[in-house]
Amino acid sequence: MVSFPLKRIDLIVSNFRIGLMNIPNSLSVARIVLAPVFFVFFFMETVIPGSTVYSVIGVWVVYLLIEASDLLDGYYARKLDLVSESGKILDPFADSISRLTYFLCFTGMGIMPVWIFLILLYRDLGVGFIRQVASGYGIAFEARLSGKLKAWVYAIAGFAGIFVFSVKKLLLLQRYGSSIELYSLVVFVLSALIAIWSLIDYTLSLLKIRNKN
Repeated sequence: MVSFPLKRIDLIVSNFRIGLMNIPNSLSVARIVLAPVFFVFFFMETVIPGSTVYSVIGVWVVYLLIEASDLLDGYYARKLDLVSESGKILDPFADSISRLTYFLCFTGMGIMPVWIFLILLYRDLGVGFIRQVASGYGIAFEARLSGKLKAWVYAIAGFAGIFVFSVKKLLLLQRYGSSIELYSLVVFVLSALIAIWSLIDYTLSLLKIRNKN
């Protein structure tokens, strides 16, 4: 009576470990590792005076690596049919860690308003909680349309914030500084609105699952 569930648990754990070793999940892990590297480059000048150019270049390189890995892990998961239960958990977690790191840095430098950062943070924490509750019903939430759109807008917001960061650090396009900051703010506000919609969307989906069960 005891051996069956234990074997079942061992099988689940084994499948999870195998899933962690595939290409898409390796790329997700890479995004998690790169997130603190982005933070280090972003604030490098506060520790190493005179490193402005290296800081800006490093931030752009890490940003491009993170966003490229996000595109590639989805591509390989579909192309090689490597969609796994571990990937359904790891991919959105890596997205949250990497992009919230961008936004934390922007907020720390005064590029992004604190209230927008809080909305983005609460959305990701909320959806993470919803995924945990759904797993209790034996369901692993795949990315919904609102989540996919959110990911694209977050990536654009990351680009906008880094562009403002670069302009400020390298003293470029100073006559257009206020306009650039205004455009970036519009992107940030759009990110917040989509984050709210996405949270509502996932919440309604969870309620439907609960009502069916």
